[in-house]
Amino acid sequence: MRGIALMVVLTFVCGICGITSGLPPGFCLGDDGSLALGVFAPQKTPSGEESILLNEIQAFRDSSGKNPALGVFSDEWMTDRKFPSESASILRNEGMVPYIRLMMRSTDTPYQKEPLYTLNNIALGKFDGELRAWAREARSFGSPILIEYGTEINQWGYPWNGYWNGEKKGLDSFRDAYRHIVTIMKEEGASNLIWIYHVNAESQPVEEWNNMSLYYPGDEYCDLVAISLFGTKKPFEAGTKPFKETLDATIYTLQNGSIQKPILLITGTDVQGRFADPSTFVTNVLSPLSEKVWPQVKALIWLNAAWKNDNNPLHDTSMRLQDNSTVANAFKTSLQSIQVQEHLTCS
Repeated sequence: MRGIALMVVLTFVCGICGITSGLPPGFCLGDDGSLALGVFAPQKTPSGEESILLNEIQAFRDSSGKNPALGVFSDEWMTDRKFPSESASILRNEGMVPYIRLMMRSTDTPYQKEPLYTLNNIALGKFDGELRAWAREARSFGSPILIEYGTEINQWGYPWNGYWNGEKKGLDSFRDAYRHIVTIMKEEGASNLIWIYHVNAESQPVEEWNNMSLYYPGDEYCDLVAISLFGTKKPFEAGTKPFKETLDATIYTLQNGSIQKPILLITGTDVQGRFADPSTFVTNVLSPLSEKVWPQVKALIWLNAAWKNDNNPLHDTSMRLQDNSTVANAFKTSLQSIQVQEHLTCS
């Protein structure tokens, strides 16, 4: 594993110059070696990822001691196909760049085959009218927007994963759908959209065809890569794989697939963990970032969320820093040794 880490660093150093030079004008991400901070703070409801909760964002500010520069939310096409201008404007008014998860799906229930917004239907242009209208509204927004389609593409909980689309054949179908969406929006002049390719650090199912790099649409369609890598997701989980080694292996896999875009790291852990110390997890994430172990990581996004797992409240998950002052203090203290970029728009 140490060999993988060394290869990751060496590979990156060879291409470090101009790694963010392809980003759209008006958006500056980590150009001076700093790290942007982001937050995803949805409601405690199954469909709550569409809402912007200003009190939750403020709670994250208070817990971290920093102003997040990125605000994440979902655009759920199961409820509305219009550009979410109100939510995007709220974030911009808070000094944040919107990060929109384009969720073209009929339900947020996991492990379901998609009946309407299929990869083939998207690639065949069956939603071009809605996508073009969306793009025109995004263009009119007039400032940078981060956008992804295919959240955690290598996770079969989502309908765009290859498992639901013919496995290996699904890789081609996803690339076609992704490229079609980007092409349509570029044709409408939405040059302020910054496109993200989003993977999970661990592929499920663990199959050769489900390699995270094989879904990649190509450099001309993607500006950034997002990697999800979490700690414990339930309070009674005993632990997870070592964070650094897992992220090293993920970056190596991506680079082995010729994917060398700037990285947004999306993380979080259950702050009430009974058997795994959440403060230690925070330190294991932030210490290497302060030491610039992964110079290609340009932003850290914390999932500041809580949810029910069953009818027993003791089993509820919370990754909200404000729910554990010890974890929040560990987060705030670790950030003090990191140059945090609080504004991403530039002239």
